Amino acid sequence: MHDTPDHPPVLTPRPILDHDLDRIALFFQTHLNPNLSLAAWKNAFCQPWLEDAPNHGFMFLDQERVVGAFGALYSEQIIRGQKERFCNPNSWIVLKPYRHQSLNLFQALLEQKGFHFSTLTSNKSVTRICQFKQFKFMNNQMIVIPNLPLPVALKSKVIIDRQEAISLLPSDSALDYRRHRVFPWLGQVALGQSGSYCHVVFKRKKWKRMPAVVLLHISDPEMFLRHYPALGRYLLWHYGVTTIHIPARFLPSAPAGSFTMVDTQPRMFLSDRLTERDFTFLYTEVVALDLTL
Repeated sequence: MHDTPDHPPVLTPRPILDHDLDRIALFFQTHLNPNLSLAAWKNAFCQPWLEDAPNHGFMFLDQERVVGAFGALYSEQIIRGQKERFCNPNSWIVLKPYRHQSLNLFQALLEQKGFHFSTLTSNKSVTRICQFKQFKFMNNQMIVIPNLPLPVALKSKVIIDRQEAISLLPSDSALDYRRHRVFPWLGQVALGQSGSYCHVVFKRKKWKRMPAVVLLHISDPEMFLRHYPALGRYLLWHYGVTTIHIPARFLPSAPAGSFTMVDTQPRMFLSDRLTERDFTFLYTEVVALDLTL
């Protein structure tokens, strides 16, 4: 047990480095989400998505005891042919006596230059702070496609074999696929036709007590719109999935026969040149921590 100071000292944000991850995992499990194992917490922040990632977020130490932390996932992604660097802040908790200093952790993250930022699972308080920090809201509409046993064009294919899918996808998408093979809760397929495929990543869930999937990433929206009935048929026949849920920002238009619903979880981003369409869930805590959408 540690005594809680009546007058806590002013703390300086310190970067979370590799050797800090064990105690940070314990801190997050103890104070944020005990349903996730220590291994799950640690592994989430160990992903090799950015070779020269500066840290895993920032923390507060009071005499070497962790009293606050704001985790971050970093990645390099190819956006319209250009390498872009992303920071996904998540998992923010500061013990009550030190909570008045919490914003310093967020500010330390935002002061890092050269990154595009996203926050995808924030609560109301964090959302208000993000608004103050000039984050923009993403489209909150979710497109729902009912899966019906309709005929599908013979040319449309769903490639589920890992090695075959990787060999058929463009190099950038093949890298995305390989990086995410470690997550058993993800489904990944190559969707398209001979000579031209896009990468689709999804998670299974329940909607109205029925099997459903939510798409976390679509590498080529136009190609997806041409071939999505094949994916729907595959999911219906193999998993009994009755609906496909897609963030509206992923697609240029809603497919015929679909309808929309509101995503009540605020999704926000901060960037000087990217748009909301450039932010998927692929390199975020939604994937790394297996969070529900």
